[in-house]
Amino acid sequence: MTATIPSQTVVSTDELTPYQLCHHIVAHTRADRALWFARRQNQWVPMGSSVQSEIAVDSPVARDWSSILSHIHESTETSTDTVFQNQLDRYRETSGAQTILILPLRAKEATGATSFLVLETFDSSAQQVDSADLQADWESISHTLAPKLQRAVDQIQTSPPRLKRQSSRAIWAVVFAVVVLILWVVQVPLRLPVEGSLEPIHQQRLFAPTAARVVTVHVEDGQQVEQGTLLIELRSDELDLQTQMVAGNLATAKAELAGRRTIRSDRSTPSGSSNSSTDSSGLQSSTNELVLRERIRSYEKQLELLHSVQASMSIRSTVQGQVRRWDEEETLVGRDVFQGQWLFDVVDSSAGMIADVELAEQHVGHVLQAQSESQPLTCRLRLRAQPDVSWTGEVQQIASAVHPNAEQQPVVQLSATVPSTLEGITDQPMGSTVVGDVEAGRRSLAYVLFRPFFDSLREIW
Repeated sequence: MTATIPSQTVVSTDELTPYQLCHHIVAHTRADRALWFARRQNQWVPMGSSVQSEIAVDSPVARDWSSILSHIHESTETSTDTVFQNQLDRYRETSGAQTILILPLRAKEATGATSFLVLETFDSSAQQVDSADLQADWESISHTLAPKLQRAVDQIQTSPPRLKRQSSRAIWAVVFAVVVLILWVVQVPLRLPVEGSLEPIHQQRLFAPTAARVVTVHVEDGQQVEQGTLLIELRSDELDLQTQMVAGNLATAKAELAGRRTIRSDRSTPSGSSNSSTDSSGLQSSTNELVLRERIRSYEKQLELLHSVQASMSIRSTVQGQVRRWDEEETLVGRDVFQGQWLFDVVDSSAGMIADVELAEQHVGHVLQAQSESQPLTCRLRLRAQPDVSWTGEVQQIASAVHPNAEQQPVVQLSATVPSTLEGITDQPMGSTVVGDVEAGRRSLAYVLFRPFFDSLREIW
């Protein structure tokens, strides 16, 4: 059975792209693939293909055909050239091509080929097409397509795209170098993130003086109190029992002392007993009285101490200010508290507030370095609940110790100033969470933009 040429239809080839031209060739011949190569700067590079719109210059097909076509262009007798045949055989093995027809194309004035058209078949069936069939198919359409291919080659050669690509690469290289230079030379402020809360400058912190039970709370959260106002009353049954025991022991010791004095007074009257017996008894009585007096003094000191502890369980305010309680009254009254437990604060709101913020330990070096340059460090802060309320404060103190925060990350405490009045709010938001950043000198723009990356490298090295 003889292979037939596909039916030809009249198709306009004006303004076709290289991919469309190659696809048109395959559509009007018995080739399975068409490849088109042109010579550019002493190298054969792909112009088009019927199977894809673009072929990369460094692709395996482009490299193989660049070598094969270079050999054809430089050799006068390729039919007897062993190197050429070996290259073609290797290409057939790797590509699976059955029939290959290489068609040189040239301009009228040119002495050598200006481009090559490669037609390939991959069908291994009984209707195999040989190179003569492909040659006949090409001759039937070459009078229309050959001029189109040559004009495309002329246009490309008069305006070499490689030169444009090289110029573009040079421009991008210059732009990249300028950007890198700007990133490393330009200095911008380095600001590090901080987070904390607003705290009063002056306040009285109230703690339980001993383990006890809350009996009465005389104030409410937010209440204004004067100095000496009774705030809370505590009671300890154990302390009361111990006071009663010491008071009872003291009364017993005093009664015993009074009885001994009476006995000694009776013995001091004249009687018929011998003087030696009287002296011995009087000496023993005096000694017992001395022991009782020391015991009484000890009980009195104990009782005085217990009374002072009982008095401290009625807690009064030592300053004038506003009460900040940790819990509501119904949950605080009747609750057992342990010694040293925080109960609530009395805040002197007239003294103002300060921002206690936390800075990650890994960043404190930048802040300390900026502080050593004798420049005031500023904090830009805002309320987390009200982001529109913001201000700029000055760092007053940097803690010398590191402590873990709520997430168990090492942080350093910083204190920053807060204006006496914050625009946008009427009441001072004691205890509110604040977020922002602290200025830490000036660094290169590259470091500021890519600081997490540089910090990671510093930790690794």
